[in-house]
Amino acid sequence: MIEKILPAIITIIGNVIFYLWIKGKVDKSIEKNKIAYSGIFKEKVNIYRELLEKTYGIKKELNRFQYVGTKEEGNKLMQKINAYIQFYSINQPFLSDEMLSDLNKMRAEFQDVFDKFYMHISDRKSDNLTEFFDAGNKLKSNNPFNEIEMRIIMEMRNDLKIAEF
Repeated sequence: MIEKILPAIITIIGNVIFYLWIKGKVDKSIEKNKIAYSGIFKEKVNIYRELLEKTYGIKKELNRFQYVGTKEEGNKLMQKINAYIQFYSINQPFLSDEMLSDLNKMRAEFQDVFDKFYMHISDRKSDNLTEFFDAGNKLKSNNPFNEIEMRIIMEMRNDLKIAEF
């Protein structure tokens, strides 16, 4: 009887050891991937948060610059726009092509409004007054800024798997 049971017991013990060894490797691999994914997820959240903060900050500064801007403040604002470009350029691996395209459109809109304000402030000539007011109206109407911002926010929500409200 022992001759028949002993091979079965040895096979069962071997299978249990093999199962525990494989399970340990798989568990370690899963844990390693969880840690890596959570780090990337946290990094993406921080990038998205900073992108929105910079976007709204530049819009606010452009609004203020229109009314009380000086050449010196214009140079500082230009540096902030350049920092915005640098930030999303550096973080391209975390951003989709669509989001990068939208950020480039946003940057172009910022630059267009800024250029018209800066030209008016630096020249004080009446021939660019129409462009100055058109740029101000674009900023006040929040179009196309709002549309681009909403697309970026929706992509962030989709990427972060946050349910739409």
